Amino acid sequence: MLVIDFVVPDYYARRPKPCMGGWGRGIITVTPSGRVLPCHAAQTIDGLVFENVRDRSLREIWSKSAAFQAFRATAWMREPCRSCQFRELDWGGCRCQAFAFTGSAANADPACDKSSFHAAFADVAQAGSGRPAEAFTFRRPRPDRRTG
Repeated sequence: MLVIDFVVPDYYARRPKPCMGGWGRGIITVTPSGRVLPCHAAQTIDGLVFENVRDRSLREIWSKSAAFQAFRATAWMREPCRSCQFRELDWGGCRCQAFAFTGSAANADPACDKSSFHAAFADVAQAGSGRPAEAFTFRRPRPDRRTG
């Protein structure tokens, strides 16, 4: 079954969305090679090691692996997340987005207006919204059937 997720861009909101409902709280991704992730993009975060179902049971990975424990609950949070009234609703937002934009997955999601990175995040989004879309490029161009 093919599932297409559409997510409204975060720069339109004041508060971040909980990453996949909260890191390791209810979603699990198993890659074709067997690597187990708390979200589809988690492999982009440097420093985390994601275990493989060929080496350890899915139950053990879910409940005991360091990668799944890294951002569960609230103990890992820095300010402003640590004292935020929404910390157990948004769980600090997206860890991958925080890592990609700020260089640390432990920083507040830059989509949050409480993040020190929020203004720069909004500026990047604003600058990008004025540019025309790039032409779509196929990964494997197919030869034109009419011309061979």
